[in-house]
Amino acid sequence: MEQQQANTPEVTSTSNKQVRWLRELRERRGREAAGAFLVEGPRAIKQALELGHSPLKVAFVQSASREGSAVAQVVKMVPTTVHLPVDDRVLRSVSDTVHSQGIIAAFPLPHSVTSAASTPDALVLVLDRVSDPGNVGTLLRSAAAARCDAVLLGPGCADPLNPKVVRSSAGGVFAVPFATWSWDRITEELANMPRRYAADAGGSMPYYEAEMTAGCAILIGNEAAGLSSEALGIATDSVRVPLAAGMESLNAGVAGSLLLFEAVRQRSVRQTGV
Repeated sequence: MEQQQANTPEVTSTSNKQVRWLRELRERRGREAAGAFLVEGPRAIKQALELGHSPLKVAFVQSASREGSAVAQVVKMVPTTVHLPVDDRVLRSVSDTVHSQGIIAAFPLPHSVTSAASTPDALVLVLDRVSDPGNVGTLLRSAAAARCDAVLLGPGCADPLNPKVVRSSAGGVFAVPFATWSWDRITEELANMPRRYAADAGGSMPYYEAEMTAGCAILIGNEAAGLSSEALGIATDSVRVPLAAGMESLNAGVAGSLLLFEAVRQRSVRQTGV
């Protein structure tokens, strides 16, 4: 049910207690202490709301929430008790973007994955030291779109709740289960998965020849260094993306997305015959 905006005074000080709390969520330590993270922009916040997630606080610029605007639509979707009207300068102090989108919300941290390979046909994406926030966000977005069962982030990956990751995921952090685990935990979790494909420029077969119609894990490595010995140690096969002469590799976000949607294609063919 749509809510009406409360007649709450606009906050104009960056030292306001609630504003300081929001700003602390830009850092991992602050997110862990508060049990919350930031989502910026009306589109991403609306996606979270539509998926059933409730915000703890919604800060918005009054001038950006004029009737009929995207910001106003989101503001009306949440209870007035979480409204925090602010001026543009205050919102910019919370945002990590150059140009604020007029609204930022704090949501409780999502529940972590407890079991990645819970079904025989599970599709699991494993990230190994993928440190670029844009690539992690892209891969979470692709994993959500591919109906991936889980994304496991090994040590050295960008924090999946970093504001840049959240923004790049375009709502993916709300739509796909994920967790950051040790290699011991990942190895134990995937021990009974029969196929674990390491994406590698020197892989033994093209990615489209890999059998992905049943349960499998796809391992994507660091943008520059590739897969670690821990990741390679749990792989059952290695696959490559054939490239034109002179091209060494694709970035992690593109390579992982290609492999995920190859799994989607193969499974669709298995089910429909087309």
